[in-house]
Amino acid sequence: MTSRSLAKTDAFKWLCTLLGVGHLMLVMLTGRLRWEHVAADALLVGVAWSGPRARRFLLGGFPLWLTGMLLDSQGLWLFLRGTIHTGDLWTLERRLFPAPGGVNWPEWWSTRSNAFLDLLCGFAYAAYLYEVFVVAIFFFVKKDARFQKLCWAFLTVNAIGVVIYLLYPAAPPWYILQYGPGPANLAALPSPAGTARFDALLGIQYFAGFYARNPNVFGAMPSLHAAYPFMVMLFVWQRGAKWRLFTGAFALLVAFSAVYLTHHYVLDVLAGLTAALAAFLVVELAFARRNAPVALPVPMTPGGDTRA
Repeated sequence: MTSRSLAKTDAFKWLCTLLGVGHLMLVMLTGRLRWEHVAADALLVGVAWSGPRARRFLLGGFPLWLTGMLLDSQGLWLFLRGTIHTGDLWTLERRLFPAPGGVNWPEWWSTRSNAFLDLLCGFAYAAYLYEVFVVAIFFFVKKDARFQKLCWAFLTVNAIGVVIYLLYPAAPPWYILQYGPGPANLAALPSPAGTARFDALLGIQYFAGFYARNPNVFGAMPSLHAAYPFMVMLFVWQRGAKWRLFTGAFALLVAFSAVYLTHHYVLDVLAGLTAALAAFLVVELAFARRNAPVALPVPMTPGGDTRA
């Protein structure tokens, strides 16, 4: 390893250390410290100072850590968001994607749930995030360059989502069913909505606990639940038909679940798929530019003759 490479490695170690310690101090000062904060920050710093193999994992793990910190800190920047949209999406959804009876699909499904779909869609809604991590680890073990790409695309799609949450904060369907389409109720508590039925069927509190920590009730548009599996499908597309079939079917199931469980509109799902595609293309372009061969200048002989 050259001295320049060593300098870059040392700089990255100290950057990770600074970020990990700085984040830990931030959550302590804002009264939000939980054990997972300590674990994530300690893991970031520990891996940064470990051996080469661990640092190779950090090339992807670092954007995953950044994503976690970005989403976890939502409560600190929600004051920047614009006017909260409630009934306009509800009405637009009904006009563009009408369900039988002149209602929209989340409203239609809210009165037609059944135990089988509750279990199937609840499982999909629980597994959507783990699919990203499992595929990322698979790429890492296989030493596939898509490990880094998937992790950076994960950060990118979440950043896109956060920007839209600020520019166009929107109430989810369950909020309209509970509070109506009037002025936004800023005191509204996060809700597991249809996933509560999954908890009830299994006698657990998984989704109740998951959504209790959600500081952003008005983050329906886009659906990141729909975005993640679709993005995974894009990254495994070249691995063959079986990969496409499995990941595509799971992406469709999560997209349906988002509507069935009254967490999102069809419009939110389409926006999530668009955000995933944009993140995929941005990362692919960025890596293509980074890995493009550099054209070396051809030495000129006196008189402009380039022959040897």
